[in-house]
Amino acid sequence: MSLEKVDLERLLEHIEETNFCRRLFREVSEEWKTIIGPLQGDDATVIEVNGERLVINMEGPYPAKIGRKTAIIHSAADVVVTGGEPIVAFDAVQAESEEQAEEILEDLRKQAEGLGIKILGGNTQSHPDLVPCVSVVVIGRLIADEPIPDGTAREGDALVFLGEPVRGDVGDRVYKAKVKFNAFLRFLREGIDVSAAKDASRGGVLGNLLEMMGKAKKGVELRSMPYPTWTGYLGIFMVCMDPNDVERAAEIAFEEGCPFTVAGEVVDEPVIRFGNRELVSEEEMIEVYRRLPYKPPGAGR
Repeated sequence: MSLEKVDLERLLEHIEETNFCRRLFREVSEEWKTIIGPLQGDDATVIEVNGERLVINMEGPYPAKIGRKTAIIHSAADVVVTGGEPIVAFDAVQAESEEQAEEILEDLRKQAEGLGIKILGGNTQSHPDLVPCVSVVVIGRLIADEPIPDGTAREGDALVFLGEPVRGDVGDRVYKAKVKFNAFLRFLREGIDVSAAKDASRGGVLGNLLEMMGKAKKGVELRSMPYPTWTGYLGIFMVCMDPNDVERAAEIAFEEGCPFTVAGEVVDEPVIRFGNRELVSEEEMIEVYRRLPYKPPGAGR
């Protein structure tokens, strides 16, 4: 595998680009309990309404050619990795013609049905002057005892890469996502001690590890990297778990037909290291700690 040059500043710019959103939306309604919200900057929002905990994610606007292949898959992944089982979705589609809109909606339907999700509604517009794009919302029920944040890794945790890159046509993407979802949800149902997890989407393995470890004030010793890029989109789950649970988690993944790699270990040292190479130095990692604005769950809105 080629050791590509890491542009740390570009990765940090991606993490920081929505800081203004947290400033704008930090005040939330008192009518429900917000468990994970804007100040956590997590993969999904978790709220409690009348005792029911819901996990909610919105994705888009995607260019139509991308969204029609992956919008619901990507949104559902963020629900699952936060500890929820996706159940319903809503979509918003812009298209240049009714024919194009129908084609996009058919692909969204395939994604949803393949993952056991029901599209309940949305909004569709078609006009020659519109830029074709897709947005979706996926809502799930929390099945974990507590939400799985992305920034609560513990020293000594095993770092596991779950799944394979989500690429190909709609059918390929649905299959790869479904086996990963099934394995991860079984982890939660069967008591695997997961401390933190994140979908390695934009920013890839390294960009998302920066965010996970930056929030947790930890580092990582990587021993395995089964993918050919540090920063490209993969769609795998990066899961931090009790090392004593790795063997059982691997058995579950095998039973579900899901690739499972023990990639490394969470360490207290502020560094991301792969073998003898420092991908992110101690000085750089401390700068990441300094620049991340997030608060852990339970630390207020």
